[in-house]
Amino acid sequence: MKKSIVIGIVILLLIVGGGLLFRFMSDKAEQTTKTPGVTAEAVKPVPLTVGPASGYVLGSTDFGSGPVPVFRIPLDTWGGYAALLLANGGAKPNKDSLFYKKGKFAVELVKVEGAKAQLDGYAAGKYHLLWSSMDSMPLLYDALKADKRLIPQVIGLFDWSNGGDGILVRKNIRSPKDLKGKKILTSGNTPFNFFLLWLLAQSDIKTSEVQMMYVGDGPAAAEVFRDDKTIDAWVTWEPFLADVLNPASPYYQEGSRVLINSRDANQLIADVYFTRLDLAREQGPLLASFVECMIEAESQFTKNPEPALRLVNSFFGLSGIAEARSLVSNVHLPNYTESRMFFDIENPINASKIFYLAQEYYKAVGSLAADASYEPESVLLTKFLEQLESNKVYKAQPNRVLNSFNKQAAFDIADLESQRVVLTGDFELYFDAQKIDFDLSSKRPEMVKNKELLASIIEQMQILGTTLVKLVGHLDTSKVEEFRSQGMQAFNEASSQAKLISKRRAEFVKKVLVEQYGADPERLITEGKGWDQPASSGDAARSRRVEVRFLSFE
Repeated sequence: MKKSIVIGIVILLLIVGGGLLFRFMSDKAEQTTKTPGVTAEAVKPVPLTVGPASGYVLGSTDFGSGPVPVFRIPLDTWGGYAALLLANGGAKPNKDSLFYKKGKFAVELVKVEGAKAQLDGYAAGKYHLLWSSMDSMPLLYDALKADKRLIPQVIGLFDWSNGGDGILVRKNIRSPKDLKGKKILTSGNTPFNFFLLWLLAQSDIKTSEVQMMYVGDGPAAAEVFRDDKTIDAWVTWEPFLADVLNPASPYYQEGSRVLINSRDANQLIADVYFTRLDLAREQGPLLASFVECMIEAESQFTKNPEPALRLVNSFFGLSGIAEARSLVSNVHLPNYTESRMFFDIENPINASKIFYLAQEYYKAVGSLAADASYEPESVLLTKFLEQLESNKVYKAQPNRVLNSFNKQAAFDIADLESQRVVLTGDFELYFDAQKIDFDLSSKRPEMVKNKELLASIIEQMQILGTTLVKLVGHLDTSKVEEFRSQGMQAFNEASSQAKLISKRRAEFVKKVLVEQYGADPERLITEGKGWDQPASSGDAARSRRVEVRFLSFE
């Protein structure tokens, strides 16, 4: 990677801020029985540790034409495994699988809910590939780098979480900024989930300004959130996101709502599959075939998902196809074009960027040493995906996530003010008195700050790909009393004009974002508030502004 590109990414990360659900370490699907008297407690991050390390051993099986090697892969309950189950035709090694047909090897899928057990099996050479979120890679690299055989090598994109992860809040939390000073419940071996860290950073909230509370698994956390009303928010996943909002569920909490989920944060929560460094060096042809089979399975799933849904239902012991369909609906399975995009450094939300972003946040909260400095190249091995470049069928696959996972929303929203505000007030662009525009070439501190904020808005639009962006113009209130003294008619006319002028300020910002930053004009909506909402400080200069709000489709 060129040094200039790396520096550019780091600078961009400093603008953005950061956080993401650490799927691999969260034991997110681990189902346990109720623990009487379970409570949440505040904890500090601890280093990730693994069991004893060993070389890997590939098993073998014989379908009648001689022994073939077998990859063993542990899975926990998650809809993103649909393509893998389809590629293998179920859990057991079999000659009808894509893996055997294309690569003359077999795959055995085993249900292992505990992340610790999965990682220990990986270190011991028992499991040959694992799935994890991309943001966990700095932590995994840090924990495994002492034994070079174990260094994770990411060979493909597995899925993007598309609504399956989120943050539930009680009714006193109206926007992310309200989380400041509040108790937040999380599950997993580390309480500092990347998704939450990212949201806090976007809201200008330090982790020291919230109280992180910890419970070890999902069902127990659901009980704590239900029973302990002092906890204001909960970082969780499906099915708990739905259960808390369902009056028929034992976890129902009246007045609670989803503050943000992974459908809002477009491409931010990305699951990848990785293998050990020693296996990657010695079993290249098998891994290349594995990557191709995953791409082919996604293509088959897109054409007809029903066989995969039946396999998901059977493997995880669900109640039927409807539950399997619901589980899978919370993820997006990538095709070849989308996978290549994810590993492309020019893509706004790519694997390298998430790696850098996560590393900085985990350093800030103590999950990594303050002097840790790792490069994404240490864990990214994309050559197997790149080898499929010559396949015309895969190359012709459309990019369905380039702009948004949720284009079908079509921006047909009657009352935007009723929509869920994902972020608000993070960006306020400054205007001089009696001006409806500003000079981007100016070196004045206010204008330099405006340029930085415009770049941040674009960054947020790229990450929050399933949101509308509302630009709300405002005027200062220095003339309000003057017009009020002239009578109701004069005041009403002046107030209406103030709204029009403030809307022109918002329209100016929209024009700049579209023409100079390449924003999608369909996602930008303008409004003029005039004098109605001055800055709370009473500062006239602060009141002359355009405020930016990110509104969820849901």
